[in-house]
Amino acid sequence: MKKLEIPKVIWEDKKIPKETKYVYAYIYAKGYDKEITDINVGELQRIIKINNKGLRKSLERLERLKYLIYKEYANGMYTITLN
Repeated sequence: MKKLEIPKVIWEDKKIPKETKYVYAYIYAKGYDKEITDINVGELQRIIKINNKGLRKSLERLERLKYLIYKEYANGMYTITLN
């Protein structure tokens, strides 16, 4: 049986800002046990204070660190694949 647990390595990584860790945690929880997840900036704005530019920067950073792959298909709408 699988457990929903965010990888510890992301919380211990000092190169990742706290806001980006929260974004990853949200994506991981929503996309748990799925290959592809869709999110929009409005979903995250209910939880953390973030705008589309900040979300894009967080996703770019997570993609560079090989935690996920994302694609923006409309303004503020993203398709994400977790690695």
